[in-house]
Amino acid sequence: MTKHIVVKHHMINTMVMGPGGSEYVTIETAIAFAKKGFEAYIDSWTLRKPEDLLRITGFFGIWVDELENYDIGLGEPPGKPVLTVNTSGDAISGIGDVIYFHYPSLMPHDTYYPGVKGIGRIVGKAYSLINAVAFPFVFRRAKAFVANSSFTARFLRRYYGIKPLIIHPPANLKPLLIQEPLGFYERKPYVLTVSRISPEKKPERAVELASLLKKKKIGVKVVLAGSLSEYNNDLYRNLKNTISSEGLEESLEIFPNAPRSELLKLYRESLLYIHLTPREHFGISIVEAMAAGTPVITPIDSGGWSDIGNYNPDIVKPYETLEEAVEIISRLAGNKEEWEKLSRNARTRSFFFDRETFHFKVYQALRKYIYYG
Repeated sequence: MTKHIVVKHHMINTMVMGPGGSEYVTIETAIAFAKKGFEAYIDSWTLRKPEDLLRITGFFGIWVDELENYDIGLGEPPGKPVLTVNTSGDAISGIGDVIYFHYPSLMPHDTYYPGVKGIGRIVGKAYSLINAVAFPFVFRRAKAFVANSSFTARFLRRYYGIKPLIIHPPANLKPLLIQEPLGFYERKPYVLTVSRISPEKKPERAVELASLLKKKKIGVKVVLAGSLSEYNNDLYRNLKNTISSEGLEESLEIFPNAPRSELLKLYRESLLYIHLTPREHFGISIVEAMAAGTPVITPIDSGGWSDIGNYNPDIVKPYETLEEAVEIISRLAGNKEEWEKLSRNARTRSFFFDRETFHFKVYQALRKYIYYG
């Protein structure tokens, strides 16, 4: 008898800001159970047709030949599921046996989507209100809670009294790990940052960083790469205008909607990687940079420091202010020995977050909640 698993992801995030980490967790959770012989279904507002699934999996570097090995459907299954996993972490996705929390799913709409205007803003406020009202009912029906990081887990314990299991998001590292990292002198003088180009990610900090580096006459260029939705075109234009007005054309370059192949190239060729979003709950791009052997600089108040860096400055370098980040960049750009130590340690640490590890952990943790009756 076929056993169905449903992975539910109904989140406004994808619709207005473009794909992000929670969408990737949704797909990889479905794959984890499909690998074990279950018929997995993804129930998502944005994944209704096979071509939708192929488009988003291609964005994350999962190709057609791999998907053909798994039994993954879209929408509701034909029979009652033996397990339902809510991977958006909000109430709009409905009741789940397991809820996987991402920190942003707990934030008010105005905090997380300030770039949305007009009818989208009205819809967003209604979404937040419904989510806040419905969450207690969804919460009571769940059998288990999972957090994407200790950073998110602390929030859940403090405000909801939940003690979740922590399962870190996966990272698609194989294309980076099968190649030897480039050495110190083979790198380009880039400080790379990869994130969605949207207000909650604070992309304006890339401009501030580039300005500080220019003033200090540190010979590296800031490179910002990430997905850009139509709702954030005004933000992108403002960034470009600021770059022009401050004369930063040679100090900062932006690559909106860069293809996966270009991102992988940037990870490998950049001298350093910096994460610029304060209080980022995790940061898959941090792990990807580490897999390329690229030393990472990350905010100290983030999952990048606590979970990915394991509070170890020999794995990632933490900073509190952009001025401090500039000092770290200057030092590492001129210190081959320290750079090489960080490169080795970062690459080794990245193995812990590979997607195969995620498949194993999520299945082993959730299999006990499968209903076989």
